[in-house]
Parts: sequence; C-alpha cells; structure tokens
Amino acid sequence: MRVEQLTFTRYVAALTVVFFHYGKTVFPADIPLLNPVVAAGPVAVSYFYVLSGVIMAIAYYQPGQQRPLKAWRYWLARAARIYPVYLLALLLMIAAKRHASGSDPVTVGLSLSMLQAWFPGFPLTLNSPGWSLSVEAFFYLCFPWLVMLAHRRIRQLGIAALLLWLATQTGHTLLLNSGYYAPFNWLHDAIFYNPLMHLNTFLIGFVAGVWLLEGKLRWLHDPGMNLAGLAVVSFLTLALLMLRPLLIEYSGIKFDYTNGLIAPLFLLFILLLALNDGGISAFLRHKWLVLLGEASFSLYILQKPLHGLYEKLVPAAIPPDSAVHFYLFVIVLTATALFSFWFFETPLRRSINNFVNRSP
Repeated sequence: MRVEQLTFTRYVAALTVVFFHYGKTVFPADIPLLNPVVAAGPVAVSYFYVLSGVIMAIAYYQPGQQRPLKAWRYWLARAARIYPVYLLALLLMIAAKRHASGSDPVTVGLSLSMLQAWFPGFPLTLNSPGWSLSVEAFFYLCFPWLVMLAHRRIRQLGIAALLLWLATQTGHTLLLNSGYYAPFNWLHDAIFYNPLMHLNTFLIGFVAGVWLLEGKLRWLHDPGMNLAGLAVVSFLTLALLMLRPLLIEYSGIKFDYTNGLIAPLFLLFILLLALNDGGISAFLRHKWLVLLGEASFSLYILQKPLHGLYEKLVPAAIPPDSAVHFYLFVIVLTATALFSFWFFETPLRRSINNFVNRSP
C-alpha cells in the first residue's frame, strides 16, 4: 500500500517541536491564538506515535498469513533505523556536558540503553527529545507480539486499544488535577513520559492500520467523504488545540493532549490521507516533500545538539530572540538533517540491514 503522502506530515510535526523548543516568540507562534498550534511540540509527539502504529502495521502485517514475525530481525531493523542518529546526537550532548553533573554514569547509561523515559527525573536529561525514542523503543519491543495477536484476535485487540485509551486519558487527567502533581516533579515525569502512558496511541494506530489492510475502512475512501472528512478533522483538531487554554479556564479542569487525548482525530486524519488518491496526495508525494519527511527524524533528534553549536557560531549582529535567528536555525537544521539522512543515516541503515539479511 502506497502511503508516501503521509511522509511529509512527519516533517511538519517535527517542525512544531522545533517551534516549541526555540520559536515560541517568533511569527506565527507569537500570535496567542496560533501558538498552541504552531508550537504544539508535545502534541506532535502523540501524532508521531499514532502514525508509527499505522505505518508499522502497513509495513509488517500480512492479511491472511499467520507466519510469526522474526522478532530479532525486526528489532535489528528498527535499531538500524533509529539508533545511529540517536547515538550521534547523544554523543554530541555528552561531549557538550562532559564537565556537567548531567553526564554522570547513570544518566548516560539510561540514555544509551534508551530507558530514560521509565525513570522519573531522567526523561529529559542529556538530549531531551530522546525521551520519545525511549518510548518508541518500548513499542518496538512489544510489536512482534502485537502482530501475533492481530492475526488471532484483532477484534479483542481493538477493544483493548479503546479501553487502554480511555483508561490512559482518565488516569492522566485525574493525576494531573491531584494534589500530588507539580510541574516536573516525579508524578509529572511519570504521567507525561512513561512509555505505558503512550502505548494507547501506538496501539490504536496499529489496530487501525490492520483494519486498513484488511479492507474494513473502505467507506473512508469515498472521494466526497474523504475530502470533507479531511477538512472537518483538520478543523476540529486545530480548534481543540487553539481553544485548550479557554476550555481549561472555563471548566476549571486541567487536561493535556500529549498522551493521546486527541489521538482519535490524528488517526482519522492519517487514515483519510492514506486513502486519498486525489490532488492532495499527489502534491504531498512530490519527491522533495517526501525527502523532507524522510529526513525529519534526523531533524527531530539533532535539534538540541545542533542548536548548541548554532548559538556559538551565529553572528552576534543577529538578535537571539529575533525571527531571523530562529528561521536561519530552521534552514541550517533542515540542511543538516538532509545531509545526515543522505550520508549518515541511510548508509548505516543499509549496512546493518545487509548484514542482518546475510545472517542465517
């Protein structure tokens, strides 16, 4: 199934993370109504997880065939995809913090083993965007068993995904409003970064991807409904992002979208776009847009170490809080991500996969 039209959305989502970290005060993020959309970095990570579930299903699930997925080959293939650039970014951050307390052996060990998201106090240490890869690694660890369950009990797995989504959102909201919660205390780290709190987003994406392959979502393919659906889902998602501060103010209840609260809307958008065969998809399949999407992982994971270097090298004449400063960084970061994808990420991935495929 061809879903190249989804690839560029990864670049857009990664760019919102960059805005969240470094561009909250520049146009258009400086417009109060647009800021929750343009700088929706943590929410974009939730989108990544839903998309990852759908793509993993499309790539590895084979309808009607119940051959078990070779777990070790799958895990090595996933490691070849994410770990080289992840390790590069981590080593750059370790080098930058070699004299700081944040580079102690426990912190380094947890990041190297991609376990930092499991332990409160450690998710954002060293290369902070890496916490999401710690979560993703857990999804990959579970994936071979999810494929097996999908072949045998996809209906029950779908019910489990829905119940897990409901439980996660209820638990997250209750804990967020409890007296034990404070920004960046142990409870904050547990409910915002722990992989178990994000499994629901990957799981609903995976189940929907299986149903997509089995032809159970053909009704989303109708041209009229598809375009209208894309418009409605996009509008609702943007509206919920923009209105969140007002909804919290008037309801008196704190809630957050980062653990998948609006993941069903993300999922509908992904499915509708995957099934779209009109002008929108044709445009998004342009080779340069697809390339930007493919390089988005390097852009995402290299943003912090590259920003540290950029801050040291940028001319002093450019004010650090100016739009020129930020957008020049985006250009440098995008160029670096493309270079990394072409000359580091892809060659290493191919070498590792070739070695794996030659193994008995």
